[in-house]
Amino acid sequence: MRDKIQNFGRALSAMVMPNIGAFIAWGLITALFIPTGWFPNEHLAKLVSPMLTYMLPLLIGYTAGHNVAGVRGGVIGAIATAGVIVGTDVPMFIGAMIMGPLAAWLIKKFDKAVEGKIRAGFEMLVNNFSLGILGMLLAIVGYLSVGGAISWVTELFESGIVYLKDHNMLPLVSIFIEPAKVMFLNNAINHGILTPLGTVQVKEFGESIIFFLESNPGPGFGMLMAYWIFGKGAAKSSAPGAVLIQFIGGIHEIYYPYVLSRPLLIIPMILGASSSILFLTLVGAGLVGPISPGSIISVILMAPKGKTLLLVGAVLIAATVTFLTSALIIRRSAKSDDTLPENRFKPKYKVDAERAAKVAAVKHIVFSCDAGMGSSALGATRFRKRIEPLGLNLKVDNSSVNSIPADADIVVCQEGLATRAQGNAPSVRVVAIKNFLEDPALDALFDELASRKDASPELAEVESNSSKKSGVLVLSSIKVGASAADKWEAIAEAGSLLVKGGYVAMDYVDAMVEREKLTTTYLGMGIAIPHGTQSAKREVHRTGISVVQYPEGVDFDGEKAYLVIGIAGVGDEHLELLARVSEALDDEQVLERLKSTNDPMDIYNVLNA
Repeated sequence: MRDKIQNFGRALSAMVMPNIGAFIAWGLITALFIPTGWFPNEHLAKLVSPMLTYMLPLLIGYTAGHNVAGVRGGVIGAIATAGVIVGTDVPMFIGAMIMGPLAAWLIKKFDKAVEGKIRAGFEMLVNNFSLGILGMLLAIVGYLSVGGAISWVTELFESGIVYLKDHNMLPLVSIFIEPAKVMFLNNAINHGILTPLGTVQVKEFGESIIFFLESNPGPGFGMLMAYWIFGKGAAKSSAPGAVLIQFIGGIHEIYYPYVLSRPLLIIPMILGASSSILFLTLVGAGLVGPISPGSIISVILMAPKGKTLLLVGAVLIAATVTFLTSALIIRRSAKSDDTLPENRFKPKYKVDAERAAKVAAVKHIVFSCDAGMGSSALGATRFRKRIEPLGLNLKVDNSSVNSIPADADIVVCQEGLATRAQGNAPSVRVVAIKNFLEDPALDALFDELASRKDASPELAEVESNSSKKSGVLVLSSIKVGASAADKWEAIAEAGSLLVKGGYVAMDYVDAMVEREKLTTTYLGMGIAIPHGTQSAKREVHRTGISVVQYPEGVDFDGEKAYLVIGIAGVGDEHLELLARVSEALDDEQVLERLKSTNDPMDIYNVLNA
């Protein structure tokens, strides 16, 4: 059922989303030049009504038809849409979303029926007149009947929104919108339903609160800030990047995994969103056009003259309410997927012979999201940069989950879209992830690619060393640019890398914490060397170390540690490790460089020497 709803919603948003630039252009013209705009201009304001009445519905009708039957579908979709436009005074967005696909479906059926039956030399004649005659009939039907019916439906929807607004009940829509968003129905709701309705309202009132209902960046911003301040482990460390991408970049999909990992967080999201909607309802403020992407920058650009601060205030209200309520859940939750090292980090992926043969043939990796524009573009860019040092001849790009390229070898998408991706590309390998910023499945995919024979010799050698059982230090056990709230979190991070590298069992991490309680493991010169208790020796699989760099430092009982080196040794081998680490870091200049380097290879080369 979820997949069917997502597919239907995707079909709706696919009609509108490619034309969002046109909606924004119209919104900016409206905001600037109408009598109440920033720069009133009677001459330029004449653009507003024709663009709203004709251009935008025709674009939607063409796009909707094109999605069904290519260029011929787009042309007949626009013709049929023209009929419903002329048949009513209401902007015909819903009419375009009905007539466009319907007309395209009919011409597609006609083309299939006559395929192979047209005499040579008559193809162009049949193609042009079939489209023209069927388009004419549909335009007449739209003008005489469909336009009026859709006008009535549109006015009914608008009256319902106005009623909710006048009775201060509009905040209740957040109860439905916020859960639907994290089920990846955000584009369907925003572009398939709210944008057309909001645009109609702008014609009458000059602005509309409807544009704000789904695209409000405040709730996501507040929740991510709560993770940043009160979260633990990987969720905490990835939250700052997610905040920037969500609040400034406007890609809301980035925060969905954070909510899905703690379903109770949907309550703060609803409370935050409804609070801001109630505020805007009371002060009588809205937007002049859709905000896409849902960025604070888009909110400012689409705010009507004199109401910018009100719109920004609404975003901050949503962020504050969500932050405060999310903080309670994050801090008090006993079930913490992001604080348990075994859930944050998976053991290094072992590439068997069959998988190695398959990955050697990979030429095209596609990151997919619902619309193919936001989170998938982010994921593709980050992964492309990540594999650049491998020197592989790979194409990494992005697409919507419903239009995966035929030559794709691997599709990477979020777990909620995996079924759709596999259904749309049955023969393609699907890699399901929770987070485009940091995910064990992405790490595993990278490990596979690094194992290819055509990978960079330097990194291939490192990966080869990583797979050797005798490797004391491997590249995947080094992390730079980390942050931690206290030494306990730093110790857990170092221990997690030891677990990931296969050096120790999970219980060894608890023993590292117990050892720190006895006496500090701060060594001096900005170095800490947490390790387990003597009784935890049985949890050590093999001797190894991990290194976590904290450029800002972590407090170890009044001292700042910039390099936290986790140590695990079989028998008394940890003593030799301590001596070797101390010797390698004896040079102060080298040590200072390692405290601030952005390249884990620097640390690897120094310690592995």
